[in-house]
Amino acid sequence: MHKAYDTILQSEVSAVLAAKNCGFEPYRYECACCGEEVYIAAAFSTSVEAHFRHRNGNNDVECENYLGQYGAISTDSRSRRSKRERVEFYYSNISKTFSIGLRFSAEEIKSYEQENVDFEIRTKDSAIPFYSVSINSSHFSPDVTTLVPLNDFSFSYCLSNTLGGIKRKYDFIKPGNSTPTFFKLQGNDSDFKAKLVRSTVLFTNIQYFVIFQNHYSTPRDIELPDEILVNETVRFESMGYKFLGKTLSIRKKTARSDEILNSWGYQLESSESLTLLWPPAPIVNEVSIITSDEAFVFTSFELQAHGNINVEPTDIFEVNHGISRILVKPKTKIFKKNTEIVIDKVEKPIGNYSFLTQSKSIAIKFAIPNDGDSYFLFNRFGVTPLNVGQVVLLTPKSEIRRYNLGYLIGCFYPDLNKQLVGEALLEDILKHCKRTEALDLNVFASLEMSNVALRYIDKCTDSNSINVVAKQRIMEGLI
Repeated sequence: MHKAYDTILQSEVSAVLAAKNCGFEPYRYECACCGEEVYIAAAFSTSVEAHFRHRNGNNDVECENYLGQYGAISTDSRSRRSKRERVEFYYSNISKTFSIGLRFSAEEIKSYEQENVDFEIRTKDSAIPFYSVSINSSHFSPDVTTLVPLNDFSFSYCLSNTLGGIKRKYDFIKPGNSTPTFFKLQGNDSDFKAKLVRSTVLFTNIQYFVIFQNHYSTPRDIELPDEILVNETVRFESMGYKFLGKTLSIRKKTARSDEILNSWGYQLESSESLTLLWPPAPIVNEVSIITSDEAFVFTSFELQAHGNINVEPTDIFEVNHGISRILVKPKTKIFKKNTEIVIDKVEKPIGNYSFLTQSKSIAIKFAIPNDGDSYFLFNRFGVTPLNVGQVVLLTPKSEIRRYNLGYLIGCFYPDLNKQLVGEALLEDILKHCKRTEALDLNVFASLEMSNVALRYIDKCTDSNSINVVAKQRIMEGLI
C-alpha cells in the first residue's frame, strides 16, 4: 500500500516520504483500511518503490492492495479503527524512577468513558494486569501526558485496553549489563526528564541518558571513545534492579563511535535543527501556543507536506535559506529525526491576566522589609541582591527594584533634592563603606575644605588611611 496513517504527525503520509524522513519508529503507522500496524518496506531499494506492509498475522489481503488517495484519512484525528493506546516511557532524574506516559484527546476520553474502558499494563501477555485505570475525565486531561510509575520490572510490557482486548508489546530495557538503553533528555537542567528512544537511530550532539542494568550487582563502568562525551555518571536502584546511568552526547560520527553503537544495536546519523522564529509562543503541555494564523520556522531540512509536517503543500511557503512560512491548523506538527514541534493556534489569550501596576517611590535610605518580595540594587557597579533588614543609601544613578514572583512591581529612586551632605553624609559613608586607602595630604592641598572635612582628615593622620568614598565626596565638595 502506498499511504497510511501516521500516528505521530496524526496525518496521512506516503511511504516514499516516510522513508525519506526516516520514519521507522515502532507502531508509528496504521493501515487506513483496518487500523492494524504497518511498516515501511523496501525503504532503501533501488528497484522497488517504498511501500507499507502489514506485520505477519495482522493483515487482510485486500489491505495490501490499497493505494489510497490524499484526503481519505482525517488529518484532525487518529485512526478510529485501532482504538489503541499511544504511550511513551520516561525516566525522571529527580526521583530516579521510570514511568509510562499516556495521552488521550478529548474525543477519546469521552468515547472511552461512555464505554467504561480500562487501560491495563502487564509484564507479559498471559499475566494479570499489575496496573489498571479507567479512561475517563477523572484520571486524564485532554492532550496532557499522565505518568504512571513503574514498580514492577520487565524487559517489555504488554499494554491494552478492555475495549479492544488486543495486547501490544512494548520493549523497554535491553537485557544484559553490557547493552545500554537510550533515553533522550527533555530540557537541559540537571533535574531532567528523559524519553525512551524507541527507534534504533541516534543523532549527533543530542543529550542522551543511557542506562545499563544488572539485577544482582551494580553494573561496572565501561570505557567510551573520545567521540562520546560523558557529562555525568550516576548509580541508582529502581524496581528492585541496580542501574548505571550516563548523561552523554555523541559529538561526531567516526569508525570508533559506529563500532560501539552498532554493537549495541544502534546507528548514528547527523542531527537536524528546527526553530520556531515567529511569533513568540509559550509552551503549554509540550505544545507551542500562538494566536496568529501563520508561523515562521527555520529547518535544516526541506518541509514536505504529509512527510515531515501534517499540512497541505499549499500551506508551506519557502522564504529563504531554510526559513519557511506555514499556515497553522489545529495541532500542526513537524517531526523529522531528532526534531519535533507541535504548534497550535488559540483564538484568545490563554487564561486571565492580572495587570500589575508598578509603584515608584523616592527615598534617601531604604530598609529591605520582610514581605516575601525580592529586592535588587541597580547602580554603576551592576546588580546586587539585597537581604531582609539591610539598609541601603540611595546615591545618584542608583535605584532599588522590587520583584514579586519574578515580576517587577516597584522602584525606589534617590531623592536628588534631599541628598545627605556635610557631617550627615560623612557618618553614613563611614557606617556603610569600610574600604580605605593610604592617606595622601597632597591631593587636598589646593582644596578649600569645610570644618567637617578638616576634622575628619586630622583624624585620618593617626592611622595614615582614609575612607575612599569619603575622600571622593570631600573632593566633590559634599563634605
